[in-house]
This record gives sequence, structure tokens and C-alpha cells, in this order.
Amino acid sequence: MDILKTITRLRLHHVIFWAAFFVVWITLRIDDYPDLTPTVLAGLLKIVSLAGAVYFTNYVLIPKFLYKKRYGTFALSFTVLVGATGFAVIKILNWILLPYASTISHWPNATLNSQLYDVYIPLFFMVGAAAGIKFYIDQIRTLHHLQSALRAGAEQELQFLRSQINPHSLFNSLNTIYFLIRKDNPLARETLLRFSDLLRYQLYECNSEKIDIAKEIQYLENYLALQRLRHDEQYHIHFEYAPEVKDFEIAPLLLMPFVENAFKHISHQTANKVHIQMERENGRFSFTVKNTCESRPQGAPGGIGLANVKRRLELLYNGKHSLDIAPGAHQFAVTLTLLV
Repeated sequence: MDILKTITRLRLHHVIFWAAFFVVWITLRIDDYPDLTPTVLAGLLKIVSLAGAVYFTNYVLIPKFLYKKRYGTFALSFTVLVGATGFAVIKILNWILLPYASTISHWPNATLNSQLYDVYIPLFFMVGAAAGIKFYIDQIRTLHHLQSALRAGAEQELQFLRSQINPHSLFNSLNTIYFLIRKDNPLARETLLRFSDLLRYQLYECNSEKIDIAKEIQYLENYLALQRLRHDEQYHIHFEYAPEVKDFEIAPLLLMPFVENAFKHISHQTANKVHIQMERENGRFSFTVKNTCESRPQGAPGGIGLANVKRRLELLYNGKHSLDIAPGAHQFAVTLTLLV
């Protein structure tokens, strides 16, 4: 199984397939050519032209036209590709066989019928078959991602319902506690209000798939305010975001695990720093969290929170995000970039 995974990861199955195809073609067609050298050259020409047409169709024409429902453009482009490839194969093959013209009794692709049956039609069906396989595999992968997203959404909803224990009663209790706190203790009242805002955000405002970045920023500011109250003066907490970080939406509570992780793994022996920064430029949102930390064994896990957020990124921002985690001896840094 490890060998198969390695072959798939390195894309070696493509090399194995085309090598096997080349061997089979040489075996079947060696009697049609005057010598081994032109046979090998003709085989390489067939493999290179076929592979080129297959990969150009699968990775350029299908994503650019077929998946965008531009069916006419795809059909026209596919036909032109097959025609141009077949024409190039015939011309190059004639050039390869020219030095052996005196020894060839039956010249390959000499007539239009032979060109159609030996070049154009096989090329059309083989490239078309490869495109069909590519389309089928992509549909299976899309279905798998959709099912994973639905399962993750159902699990998240179940978790939410379990945690939502009579929220109205909970907020009424918090209001009662607020009024019981003496008015000459504004810090305690402010702390309770921020805690109430955190709960309200989690219970009521995180039900949608996307939420305005301004609300996420406010949530982080409330959380950091509580952290400042918890920790002493040795903790330097800094949060900054550029003016351009506005007017777009992201998945709710997507950033929070990185901030929680920063406070979870801070050092307990030296002065601690937590630096959080947000930037946005050319449709790219960048979120960076840096914190001092104690030395951990190499390869130590980042925790369940980071594992969960990585999975959410794969489901919600597949191909539209990058996550860089840089653990160090005294500093832990995370940079998340989203296309928004």
C-alpha cells in the first residue's frame, strides 16, 4: 500500500502507463516500418502527441470551457486540437521516414483514408476517452467533497445544538448578574458584557455559511480584551488590521482556533507576546498570528483545534487558501491566506 501511495503521490502511474503504451505500440507495429530506429521514433511521436493532446484537453480545455458550460467552445477547441495534432503527426512521421523511402513498399498515411483510420479517428477516440475518464473522476471527487462538507455541517450543527442549552435563560441570568455587580466596579461589568457578546456571537450570529469580517474582528477584540484581563503585565497582546480589511465575508469562527492556540502554547517562563495582524490586498486576505512559546519536541502535534480548522479550510476554501505553520524554539507563527 505504501508503494501505491508513493506512486500516486509522485504521479509515477502516468509514466508507467505511457511506457507500457509505448511498448505495446512498438510490439504491434514493428513490422510496419523498415528498421528499428524509425519504429522507435514513430512510437515516441505517437506517445508524445497523444499524451500532449490528452493533458491539454484534461487540464486546459475541460476546466476552462466544459466546466464553465461553454460547450460549443469546448467542442470546437477539441476538434481543432485533434485536427492540428493529427496533421503534425503525419508531417513529422513523413520526415522521419524520408531517409528510408527507397525501402518502404507501403508508405504509411499515404492516402486520406489511411490518415483518417490510422491517425485522426484513433486520436479522436483515445483523447475523448481520456477526457471522459477525467470528467468522471472529477465528478466523483466533487461528490466526495460535497458529502464530506454535508457530514461536517451536520456534525457542527449537532455540536451547536448540544451546546445551546436554553440560551434565553442563560442571557437572562447574565443580565441578572450584571445588575448585581456594584456600579463602582466597572471593570467587572465590562468583562461580563464582553463575555455576553462572545456567547451571543457564537449562539446567534454564526449560523450562516459566511459572516462579515467586521463581526469576526469584533469577536476577536472581545476575546482579546478578556485575555488581557486574565493575564498580567508580562503578556503583551497586540492586534492590528489594515483599513482595507472590510467589505467581505468569511466562514464564521475560522480565525479563532489560531488565536486560542497562541494563548494555549505561550511560554510560562519568560515575557510573552501575542501579535495578530490582518491585511488585504488584491483580493487576498492575510491573517498572521505570532506568539512566544516554550520549546516543544520536533513533530509535536498542533492540537485538535488546528486539525479541525485545516479540515474546514479544505472543505470551504479548497484551492483558495494557503496555510503556513512555522513552529520555532521560542516563537510559533501561523499565516493564513484566503482568496476573498
